[in-house]
Amino acid sequence: MSKDRFLGEQLMPFAVARIRSRENTLLSDQDLKNLMGCQTYSECIQYLLDRGWGPTANNTPEELISLEKDRLQELTESLLKAEESKYLDVFRITDDYHNLKAAIKESYIQKEVPGIYMDGGVLDADLIRRCAADGEFGALPSEMAHAAEKARDILFRTGDSQLCDVIIDRECLESLKRSARSTGNELLAEYAQLRCAAANINIAVRAVRAGKDEEFLKEALVECDTVSPSRLILASRNGLDEVYEYLEQTVYKDAVDAIKESPAAFDRWCDTRMMQLIRPQKYNAFTISPIAAFVLAKNCEIKSVRLILSGKRNHLPDEKIRERLRESYV
Repeated sequence: MSKDRFLGEQLMPFAVARIRSRENTLLSDQDLKNLMGCQTYSECIQYLLDRGWGPTANNTPEELISLEKDRLQELTESLLKAEESKYLDVFRITDDYHNLKAAIKESYIQKEVPGIYMDGGVLDADLIRRCAADGEFGALPSEMAHAAEKARDILFRTGDSQLCDVIIDRECLESLKRSARSTGNELLAEYAQLRCAAANINIAVRAVRAGKDEEFLKEALVECDTVSPSRLILASRNGLDEVYEYLEQTVYKDAVDAIKESPAAFDRWCDTRMMQLIRPQKYNAFTISPIAAFVLAKNCEIKSVRLILSGKRNHLPDEKIRERLRESYV
């Protein structure tokens, strides 16, 4: 019996049933259309408050989104024991590595930068900040510490912030894979694979456009079951058309048009693909998948709301906002 199935059988009587009831609180596609249809920014805020966001109209958009993230974290913590909640660390790891990049760069410029840290990670942001300031990373997980030491050394020796990011981003993806693999859960494994594949594709396309060499790609790309780094490197020698031709032979052939359009369009394609994968999981009650699916769906909802609010606040045309919206889970 897999760890995931054993966990699911313990969760079955309470946690999965409760998470299914919370699906009704998610914004539907129609809700997002209604939000888009609001004439003013203040109407958007009021619509969200009416749908359970909030608590008050005095909250800024950033505070509203932060509140929703906090509620999601509180919900999962109320459903899972501490050792069980580690199954969902795969969704929080990226915040840790974002904080690591921010901390190393902050230590490099020797100046505090307000508002650059995220509080949704597995590790305490202040711990990461102190480690970077001291140049001592022993308090961090070993693989993360190794990447941090390498990235910090390169930044301080060369000032190359891009290479610093590449090193940390790659280890972030490796950490995602390890975390997902440790759960034994198929949905989380697919999530990690999609994240790794999307990163490889975006890196390869940007590298070709920027004229980066193969050594850069070897440093940046991560092993992935669905998109081969070696094949991407080989294709990149002959330009973007060859990269697209290779992708046409993979499970990402339907994404090529979005990749050609823009990174944002491809990001939307990936989120839509993930939504298609997670919808059936709500009925898979003997694993943690329904809870993982809800977390993914809520994060996607938050991304869409942030996009709409940002667009309304900056007076972007509705069609520009609409073309980047994600599908709803419900």
